[in-house]
Amino acid sequence: MNEFEINSEKKIKDLEAQLKKLPKEKWKIWRLIVVGIITPFVGPYIPLRKGMLVDRMGYRDSVLLFFLILLIAIPVACYMHFQKINDQIFDIECELENLKQQKK
Repeated sequence: MNEFEINSEKKIKDLEAQLKKLPKEKWKIWRLIVVGIITPFVGPYIPLRKGMLVDRMGYRDSVLLFFLILLIAIPVACYMHFQKINDQIFDIECELENLKQQKK
């Protein structure tokens, strides 16, 4: 075996290991969902330049404001995360195919 074949086999093994690991990354999104559930209730107490939001708007209105913001932000963040992982999977699969074609 020459050096190219040894390096390509190592790279193929590394890429296959990454490919097996990436779908598990999709389920790490639960952290974002937990933060999205907790933030509307804790967020109004975060200090801002002009005082806390709860002092300026009231607790109920500030919770609703945070809830509406996160109602839009969480699905967008989930979509972006899933899209990033799918792009990485696609790139790894393409690179694996290229390496296998070069070996033949």
